Amino acid sequence: MTKTYSDIDAVTRLLEEKERDLELAARIGQSLLKKNKTLSERNEFLEEQVEHIREEVSQLRHDLSMKDELLQFYTSAAEESEGDSSTCTPIRHNDSTLLVPSYFPLDSLQKKLKDLEAENISLRSEASHLETETEEYEEKEQQLVNDVVKELRDANHQMSTLAEELARKTDDASRQQEEITHLLSQIVDLQKKSKSVSGQYAVENQELTQHLGAAKDAQRQLTAELRELEDKYAECMEMLHEAQEELKNLRNKSLPLSTPRRFHSLGLFPMVRDTYTGVRVIKHCP
Repeated sequence: MTKTYSDIDAVTRLLEEKERDLELAARIGQSLLKKNKTLSERNEFLEEQVEHIREEVSQLRHDLSMKDELLQFYTSAAEESEGDSSTCTPIRHNDSTLLVPSYFPLDSLQKKLKDLEAENISLRSEASHLETETEEYEEKEQQLVNDVVKELRDANHQMSTLAEELARKTDDASRQQEEITHLLSQIVDLQKKSKSVSGQYAVENQELTQHLGAAKDAQRQLTAELRELEDKYAECMEMLHEAQEELKNLRNKSLPLSTPRRFHSLGLFPMVRDTYTGVRVIKHCP
């Protein structure tokens, strides 16, 4: 019975360990799912940022293209204006004024041209900077995607491993539960047998106790009878000594009158062996 209980305790401790392992696997799975969710949200955020930057770059390129066309238009117009002014001759001279025909405001065009060139340079620099940032964001996004894919692959591998281990531990737990059920049924049977044997032993013990009591009573009775026989034996021995003394006296008195004969001192009385003490005693006693 002690061995059976120790086996049950061992199986119970093993089941508790299995339950703790299952809880740990579940917590690890939940942690991985949360981490995957966080990485997915971060990836979506970065993708939105990259898309926004791409739209800005596209808009800047469009603006740059329009301004480049406008710059080319003003440049060609300025060149035409300079050519016309160099070939043009005065129509009329007088002493007070010199008339120079002017088709375009040259100073204004040159100023606009310089402004457009400066703005073009600034836009090109900004576009280059945005392209560099876009490339960096794309590289970071690609690296993040690679990291997320790797982590997802590792997480899926871990989840697969944990699922296999969970299935294996579930099978072990089911098998151990069957063993526990079998052991419990054996314990119930052993308890029933133990109760039956205990009852049988109790009956036998009671019978043996009764026999022992009867044997003790018989022993006490035999002891009392033995003491009584010992007392009778002592009385008989005393009477024997008295009879021997009387016989001796009678012999002494009869010696001068008869031929001396030798008699055994106990020859006149038959002897028997006491059954209980093993001592030879006189059979006939008053």
